[in-house]
Amino acid sequence: MRSFPLCFAVGAALMTPVSVSAAPCTLGDLHWMAGTWRDTSEPNVSVEERWVEAPNGRLAGSSWRLHSDTPNGVIESLLIEIQNGVPTMMLRHFDATLAHAREDKDSPMVFVSSQCSANLAVFDGTGSQAGEHITYSRVGDKLTFIGDFIHDGKPFRAEESFNLQP
Repeated sequence: MRSFPLCFAVGAALMTPVSVSAAPCTLGDLHWMAGTWRDTSEPNVSVEERWVEAPNGRLAGSSWRLHSDTPNGVIESLLIEIQNGVPTMMLRHFDATLAHAREDKDSPMVFVSSQCSANLAVFDGTGSQAGEHITYSRVGDKLTFIGDFIHDGKPFRAEESFNLQP
């Protein structure tokens, strides 16, 4: 009779997620993102994301998604730097002419690094982006972006697969 509670307790302990303490992510841990990345898989749409190592180890990024048959598209400006001891991504979106910011005109969206390892980075949204996540992963010359966002209260996933350019 005593073995049942012990077995139950051991089984429950084995099913309980264990928090693994990892070393804090640094900007240097994210430099694998550096490069010019392009996706031309959609007809009439070109997508490019570029990350460069900026002063003080920061990563400066730019991205665009433009259509060859219409003036539509989006241009994005990004920066990853240390804030409060954690790599933090700030980003802003603009229309294809840079005439209009898509989000708040005076504040970037802010995502804080929550997971970082060799060739993987996850950033969690803060403020009005709480509950949203941005994931970058790299395998060889392929970079994958997954954005799990919330638009009008509904989940929305954006995915992009890029190839490293020479």
